[in-house]
Amino acid sequence: MGLKSITVPQPQFSNWVIQRRRDLSLSPTEFQEKLNGKLSERTLKYLEAGKKETFSEYTLSILAQGLGLSYPDLLHQIEELKSNGRQRGGLTATSSRKIRPFVFGTAVSVTILAVALFIGYLLNKRTQLGTVLIHSDHPQIIIVLDDKGKTLWQKDLGSRVIKVEVKDLDQNGSTEIIAAIGKWNYRDWGERSGWLLVWDAKGNLLTEQNLWKSSIYPAEEPSCLIEDFQIVDLDRDGVLEIVAQIRGQEWYPSRLAVLHYEDFAFKEVNTYWHPGFLGTIVVEDIDSDSFPEIVCAAVNNDLKRVPAFHVEKNMHAVFMLQGRSIFGQAPPYLGKTEKGSQVWYRYLTPGSSSDASRIMAISVSSDRNKPILVELGDSCFFYLNYQGEVLERFEGDSCKGETKMHLIPNEKKW
Repeated sequence: MGLKSITVPQPQFSNWVIQRRRDLSLSPTEFQEKLNGKLSERTLKYLEAGKKETFSEYTLSILAQGLGLSYPDLLHQIEELKSNGRQRGGLTATSSRKIRPFVFGTAVSVTILAVALFIGYLLNKRTQLGTVLIHSDHPQIIIVLDDKGKTLWQKDLGSRVIKVEVKDLDQNGSTEIIAAIGKWNYRDWGERSGWLLVWDAKGNLLTEQNLWKSSIYPAEEPSCLIEDFQIVDLDRDGVLEIVAQIRGQEWYPSRLAVLHYEDFAFKEVNTYWHPGFLGTIVVEDIDSDSFPEIVCAAVNNDLKRVPAFHVEKNMHAVFMLQGRSIFGQAPPYLGKTEKGSQVWYRYLTPGSSSDASRIMAISVSSDRNKPILVELGDSCFFYLNYQGEVLERFEGDSCKGETKMHLIPNEKKW
């Protein structure tokens, strides 16, 4: 099934789904059980709420199975609902004669309506978003341009802008601007480190939220920094998630936070804690099952506190999470929460130089048998498979071959 979204007519579609489920004598809970949990309770509520107008092909294909239809049959039903809606919503020539006997009045009304629509088109065209930039000399300012390169509006956020994106967050057909702000250190300007903000296309602030969260580790910091964020549908239910990469102001601790944007507000739904800096993250479907994974480079400050690991310094690490399952904390589990949901976790020990094991980049290879490529600071490369096994190693000109990767068992053994 592809990644395309399908538009449905509302509330007709949701009313039809509810009636079809009732015809099958299924309660919402029984319907979810029939789907074997393939669609979340939240997604089913969206399907029957009558407010969401786009769903992914995956969501609709699973819905069709639960309703006893083939996917093409469901698409045909959607088209019928659209056609019926157009017939009820529009005036045919016959119906207009019946309800509007004065042809001159009708012509004037139609002309006024056409002019209004044309003016609306021109206004929308004139305010169409093009690019959003961070000011090169004043990184606390964002500049929003139209599709002709003309400035629509700009804002001084009072703190350094780390990243800005343009996206239809709630999939309602209108575009939002999302920005993360913060300070690189205490000498940097601004007091709102770690905030995520959203505006509409006209520059109206829709919501803002401080993503600082009380640490599960003994170290407690008064503020945080959003290193990066990505907007992606992690569970293929047609609803976008924001994956935010957050660290304490002094680098420890860090976490991945999964947020939903609902009713003009952010709601944090999942968190994965890490005892040290999180570096590059890659969010991509690695095993071709249509669900994204998250591969992350990190620095682990706590491994040296466990004698069984025989390390003396903070270790560089690489690990993988399933996008649909993010919770807990990374090894060695010295915080006050549950063991993490990582598929695998590897740390690296260098030989003579700690820089040799620094992870410079992570990428997803075109070779599906060895999809994850990890590049180290000394020009060594490791190919890993989905299970985190080292399949191949390449050595560049400055690689001494001393860095080793160690797999931490998923079960705690120390």
